[in-house]
Amino acid sequence: MNRREFLQYTSLMPLAGMVPDVFAANKGHRPDQIVLLVELKGGNDGLNTLIPFRDDNYHRARPKLRVKNGIPLKNNMAMNAYLKQLLPLWKEGHMAWVQGVGYSHPSRSHFHSIDVWETASTRNNEDRGWLTRVLPVQPNTINGVVMGDSNLGPMGGENSAAVAMEDPKTFLRQTKYLNKKPFRATNPSLAHMLNVQNQINTAARELGRVYHGRRSPVHFPNSHFGRKLALVTQMIINGMDTPVYKVSLEGFDTHAGQVDQHNNLMNHLGGGLKAFSDAMKQAGLWDNVLVMTYSEFGRRVAENNSGGTDHGAAAPHLALGGRVRGGLYGKQPSLAREKLYDGDLVHSVDFREMYATLAQRWWRRPNPWANSHRPIPFV
Repeated sequence: MNRREFLQYTSLMPLAGMVPDVFAANKGHRPDQIVLLVELKGGNDGLNTLIPFRDDNYHRARPKLRVKNGIPLKNNMAMNAYLKQLLPLWKEGHMAWVQGVGYSHPSRSHFHSIDVWETASTRNNEDRGWLTRVLPVQPNTINGVVMGDSNLGPMGGENSAAVAMEDPKTFLRQTKYLNKKPFRATNPSLAHMLNVQNQINTAARELGRVYHGRRSPVHFPNSHFGRKLALVTQMIINGMDTPVYKVSLEGFDTHAGQVDQHNNLMNHLGGGLKAFSDAMKQAGLWDNVLVMTYSEFGRRVAENNSGGTDHGAAAPHLALGGRVRGGLYGKQPSLAREKLYDGDLVHSVDFREMYATLAQRWWRRPNPWANSHRPIPFV
């Protein structure tokens, strides 16, 4: 390995995680239970996403930011009108909203709170993503793909079997000039590095097959979010043996000028997920996929003086899929001033209950949080 190859290889190491022989045995076998995680990056304003439109406290707290034209669902709750493209999924019973999701003694720090969500631990000493506790690492397989981000997030940790990439084209370009010969070494440190290079080359071969495979005829929005979903769709329909994908939609830290910004984000979210659901249906895979959103926190109940909202706590999240049992789950937290925690909503559902649902009811795996957090029956 010459110096140029070594530098190229070391720049790719963060993309590989600790990948054990990734993709080596993949022959187009697709998992039966696939999860697409959608991170709403920055802290989504849940009150303007799933709206308690008949609650006088909501209207008093948000004289300028309140949503007046939401789409009524049930129990006096309405969906943001800019998510209207998802309304058919609600009517089909394929959309579930889980209300008041959060955790005790919430942090308003972006970095700390997203770490809590992605490790499923409020302690600061957990360095494993929650998915590494649910999905076993099998030889010759990969458990997850993070699209458009270098952070493995919920798939990170010492025993991670995931890859992170900007997109397959960039990944393939980065690996193009690596030496394709398999290397072996007796020195343990060098052996580890060479093993990762071998794995990256193997991953590149499989990604090349998938990237040049068939594309869905469904039109995806021409946005960063839409393009990421189109690439995930391509991986799924071409038989990637991967149970988890993660994409992000950025821009939810709406401290000022929130109305247009948040409506635009809702439009991106609704349009992208509608295209994804259409593509899965067209491929006959809608029953095999579950989509779930998450975000580091919601926003505060009261609007601020800049036409926005500040960091808060609990918020609703949605799940979509052909086997999702549609409806509203959990209890909408009270907006009454005396029921708030320092101006924030008090959570009614611990976020680990959503993870327990995926583990126990979707993947039929042991629930790591069984002693304290039970699954929610939305699947």
